[in-house]
Amino acid sequence: MTEFDVIIIGGGHAGAEAASAAARRGARTLLLSQSESDLGALSCNPSIGGPGKSQMVAEIDAMGGVMARAADRAGIHFRTLNASHGAATQALRAQIDRDLYHNAIMDILGENDNLIIRYEPVVSLDIDGRVVNDTYRARAIVLTTGTFLNGVVTRGTEKIASGRLLDDGTYQAPDTHLSDALCAAGFRTMRLKTGTPARIWRDSINFDVCEPQPADHPHDWFGLGVAENNYAENCFITHTTQETHDMIRAHIGDAPMYNGDITGTGPRYCPSLEDKVMRFASHASHHVFLEPEGLNNPLVYPNGISTSFGADIQDMWIRTIPGLENARIARYGYAIEYDAIDARALNARLQSRDIPHLFFAGQINGTSGYEEAAAQGIVAGANAAAYALNLPTLDLDRTNAMIGVMIDDITTLGVDEPYRMFTSRAEYRLHLRADNAIVRLGQMGVDLGLMSPDYYEKVRNQKSEIARANDKFYAGYIARAMREIDAVRRDMDLKIPRDFDYASMSGLTNELIEKLCATRPDNIAQLSRIPGMTPAGIMVVMRRIKK
Repeated sequence: MTEFDVIIIGGGHAGAEAASAAARRGARTLLLSQSESDLGALSCNPSIGGPGKSQMVAEIDAMGGVMARAADRAGIHFRTLNASHGAATQALRAQIDRDLYHNAIMDILGENDNLIIRYEPVVSLDIDGRVVNDTYRARAIVLTTGTFLNGVVTRGTEKIASGRLLDDGTYQAPDTHLSDALCAAGFRTMRLKTGTPARIWRDSINFDVCEPQPADHPHDWFGLGVAENNYAENCFITHTTQETHDMIRAHIGDAPMYNGDITGTGPRYCPSLEDKVMRFASHASHHVFLEPEGLNNPLVYPNGISTSFGADIQDMWIRTIPGLENARIARYGYAIEYDAIDARALNARLQSRDIPHLFFAGQINGTSGYEEAAAQGIVAGANAAAYALNLPTLDLDRTNAMIGVMIDDITTLGVDEPYRMFTSRAEYRLHLRADNAIVRLGQMGVDLGLMSPDYYEKVRNQKSEIARANDKFYAGYIARAMREIDAVRRDMDLKIPRDFDYASMSGLTNELIEKLCATRPDNIAQLSRIPGMTPAGIMVVMRRIKK
């Protein structure tokens, strides 16, 4: 039996960040992934950033993480969204070269002397014994399985057990036993769904009838940037037509989302095209963003037309879109269903409340998106190392990090659809900006061993002047927000004992007692965000705790 401090199961964005974070903290770490191609795989849209997401990427970078550095190396089209708005709503987004990003992730992970990567499927997990594949044992285990838990790909009438479709057209095997092990350990699972569009050969697209979307020159970087990255690729915008919509409506009975073949809940903020056509019947068209998959990659990603229709129907309606009349399809779109756990079983460190050596990050927690996964990965990996080596924990909350907002949302409220981060979810978004992430979190990253002091100084020197200027521009609002943050920290951080007896309390409705017993919030801040919780109910609990 080979012993490790931390074992990471899954090599996607959550797994890469978790493995790197644990190793940076000094934990002897094993990362298990089915194949090398999983590391840094951009299996859907090859892009990083956007509203709410770029703030989390900056926070990952402020704690020495992987994603910002890799995105800066591999970006081929950088653009600041909402540039005419205030700093709190601005967001950097970059189109990414798939191959360059994978190579960057491999290089960055290779910098960690404490990290061992092995490419093998996980065929057994003894949760109580902390043993994986009857070969490896660890003090802490982090599950970052993405869409592989009982994954099923659906395309028209095709149903294929798979965790992901690879670039060569083959399917990766799903994990068919981990869900059973988690259910046996007491975790509740749910069925979620996501999807992806067809990939189109670049030379079959008529870009002359599309609207160019040039990159910013000069542009911002997610981290420090890299001088040798001078790549510049154009993206383009086209749109669906009335003919597209008529064709989709005529064949809606063949759409698995509408004929009952797919039962999982999909992301409301990133629906399939058939869903958009049916839900927004008054819209005559929807934007389609034609985005390159790489500098030398012959494929284009048509962002906005995710679908689960069969190949024959995709062929028909894709060619009704201006510029795609002669499109040749390299790979057809598909939907994928998978299992996720109810993240209310976890605490704010992404640690199981009942099995403290078990941590979770990424889509297994009901989230959607590379950035959301990576952000959870750094928290789970850092805290798994803390558990294994008896180190200080990484504690983020709604007042100090956008990542903390996301984790608090999913662990307190749970999800009923794949969770996506938006700036609007954060009460203190004027404070939780990308430009001041290093000011908010950098010293914490250094103190916890997640970031080198040298890198901290470089990032702080580059970003702090911009942060100070933006703070001055929002001075009155920032001051009010900081007063509110201080008040929240003073009262809302009040800890609630794990065995707190809600059932015996007068002043709470039976419905609230049931929710509180099921959720078991860690503190008053979490308790206050439970749906239906009243100010009077909060005071009842606070008074009991203080007594």
